Amino acid sequence: MPVKDEEIRVDYRTGTRVIFSGVRNNKPIDFHLKDEEWKTDVEKCPFEYGKESLNKTLMLVGGDEHSWKLKVIQNKFPLVSPDFDFQKTGGFFEEKPAFGYSEVIIDTPKHNVPFYKLTEDELLVWLNTIIKREQELYSKEKIGYVYAFKNEGPKSGASISHTHTQLMAFPELTHTILEEKKHADDYLRKNNRCLYEDAIKYEKERVLEENDTFIAVAPFGSKFNAESIILPRRHISCSVDLSGREKTDLCRMLSHTVKSNEKIFGNLSYNIIFHELKNDKNFHFHIEIYPRVITFAAVEFAGFNTNQLNPETYVKMFRENNKN
Repeated sequence: MPVKDEEIRVDYRTGTRVIFSGVRNNKPIDFHLKDEEWKTDVEKCPFEYGKESLNKTLMLVGGDEHSWKLKVIQNKFPLVSPDFDFQKTGGFFEEKPAFGYSEVIIDTPKHNVPFYKLTEDELLVWLNTIIKREQELYSKEKIGYVYAFKNEGPKSGASISHTHTQLMAFPELTHTILEEKKHADDYLRKNNRCLYEDAIKYEKERVLEENDTFIAVAPFGSKFNAESIILPRRHISCSVDLSGREKTDLCRMLSHTVKSNEKIFGNLSYNIIFHELKNDKNFHFHIEIYPRVITFAAVEFAGFNTNQLNPETYVKMFRENNKN
């Protein structure tokens, strides 16, 4: 398929329309802002040893309060909470409680160490902790969906530089997952095949890297510059279904993808999002990585996403930076 500089593509995952426009890279810029500093004062970080009184500990891995290797705490500034509960109202002005649970995983006690520099053993502990906490949250009353995600860097939405991951538990599915579920279910009904298994088959020219159990692609309808999806070759719906070999391969690929983006773009903010559905055999588990290369403008509020880097070009950049 020929690559065009200006075109509109449809993202097969959600139906989102994405405007690709490479010419916008040549726009004049009148603002000259100094890059934000990533590194912060360790003495002011609430995630350090000795700051135990600042947070409610939910789980420790690899030691006690003064020697842990990974720590799970209750989010002190939550968007959702089991305390936010009241009677739902309808009518013109509908409202409902921001009910749920919000947890923070402190990935490592090491301050100013980026996520992709964690060792393979540390990443496996991290992934297993996400799975364990998801299972714990799903066991709670009224919870129908658990959302795992990571904000890394000042442009990602993170407010603390110390690398960490978040879990939010909701009574119902979020909008994006509902859209993905709808598209996956519709595709299965029409074609009798999994949407994401076919994506693995058809995305051949946009493969970033692959191993025996996982494949990373820059999706045809990438909603963000240098967006990537990491997909298991085996059809599973949730991270709890991962085998030991798959966990190792996933951690390696996730770390390498982020590291490769750093090589291409330099110090880069990004989001890592787990897309999964517990007990939904039609859904295909995957992880999406969104580098924050550009910021939203008014066009996005019209219902489009804009992308100045088509995925085919990104794949060439990725492969070039990973030549032996």
